[in-house]
Amino acid sequence: MRLNVPEPKIDLYNDGFADHDQLGRKATGDKLSDLVERIDDPMVIALDGAWGSGKSFFLKCWVGEHLKRKENTTQTVYFDAFEHDFLDDPLIALTGAIAERFESAESQEENQKTERSKKIKKAAWAVGKGALRIGASVATFGATEALSDMGDAVANAVGDEARTFLSSDIGNGEAEKFWTAHEARIAAMKAFRIALTELTEPVTEDQATRVDRLRVGNPTRKLVVVIDELDRCRPDYALSLLEIIKHFFNVPGVHFVLGVNLKELQNSVRARYGSGVDAAKYLQKFVSVEMPLRSTDTSGFEPSAYLKHFVSVTGKMKIAEHPLNHLVRDYLEMANHHFPITLRDVEKMCALLAVIAHDHLNTKGSQYLLAGLIVLKITAPHLVDAAKRNELEFKELNQAFLLDSRIAQGGVWNEARQSWLLATSKDMNKGLRPDDFDALQPLFNQEDPQEVLRLVIAYNLDSFILR
Repeated sequence: MRLNVPEPKIDLYNDGFADHDQLGRKATGDKLSDLVERIDDPMVIALDGAWGSGKSFFLKCWVGEHLKRKENTTQTVYFDAFEHDFLDDPLIALTGAIAERFESAESQEENQKTERSKKIKKAAWAVGKGALRIGASVATFGATEALSDMGDAVANAVGDEARTFLSSDIGNGEAEKFWTAHEARIAAMKAFRIALTELTEPVTEDQATRVDRLRVGNPTRKLVVVIDELDRCRPDYALSLLEIIKHFFNVPGVHFVLGVNLKELQNSVRARYGSGVDAAKYLQKFVSVEMPLRSTDTSGFEPSAYLKHFVSVTGKMKIAEHPLNHLVRDYLEMANHHFPITLRDVEKMCALLAVIAHDHLNTKGSQYLLAGLIVLKITAPHLVDAAKRNELEFKELNQAFLLDSRIAQGGVWNEARQSWLLATSKDMNKGLRPDDFDALQPLFNQEDPQEVLRLVIAYNLDSFILR
């Protein structure tokens, strides 16, 4: 038995969704591929999903799947932003990742250096060269002291003295160094964009026919850079990376796909600019298209994504034969389309299932209660806290699992409803039907259902607290 589900082994850029697509997300990947191939203008796509929704897994599969498409001319690059946020300069880290990707892809070609490798190295050189010039200029400029001296001089100059100041040699050297540094920044940006444009191999006038002259400058290749874990980065690093994408990489044929939880990224905006800023509107400056990563199958016939994931995880953790396994899965199905459950939530439920004791559960009712509590502990912990205080009401359970709507289905659904109804009813003479009383004996024997609920929490959920 395992506590955690093993990390899936994905051969980046080689594996696709085949053998990995247990959640049926290849269709979403195809939509993303169609979009990046169809659009030539620079584009930033935010693949939006809650933490634990499987964004990283999806993106790692997608960068390989996209390369397998027929007549594909796109190069994909995967960049884990969180792994690099200890660095000060996101531009250098991102450029280095692109260069490494092209060199790695070309190493498969027998000792052949292609134009792609030369161009991306040229781009990296352009940025590095510009950075050195900027650094040297700023170092010799003495920006703080010079600006302070010049500010004092201007402040003290009035009338004719101001004209005298402008005509004098005061500050000439410092001003020249300031504008040299500024021009170096502009030159570095232009050089980088030129090199980046060459990577997309735009149509030249020689290549274009008289009929399609309008195609001159259009990219014939695409570069798609996937940036993952952006919302886990330091706020300053994450937002600097967005600024760099906007200003340096705004080139036709170059697309970015951001794996991100937009709500959490909005928190980064507020952390940097204050709680009063309109974070959603601020991010609109950088994101062209939002693409939600759905957690459920919309067909209505297949189990939802997290039910599929539950079956997969319990198998990998070797707890598929756990006595409560099928009941926890049933509660997940009862909670379907109600809780915003993520794939990581499912893994936490499986971990909880693995560590709790169950030998003392000698009645069917106690098993129904514990299985439901495992789901509630992860998805609605406030209901578990209410049960501890003997304040949990059945109507709250009914909202969580929609138990009343399943009476006609009978079997496990009705027994789950009756177990919770008996365990949360403060007055047994009110709100119970005759068949609910009839269920008291087979579900709980002679035990008090409310006392059983208290003991189940004490012996199981209060014994281990997973993080």
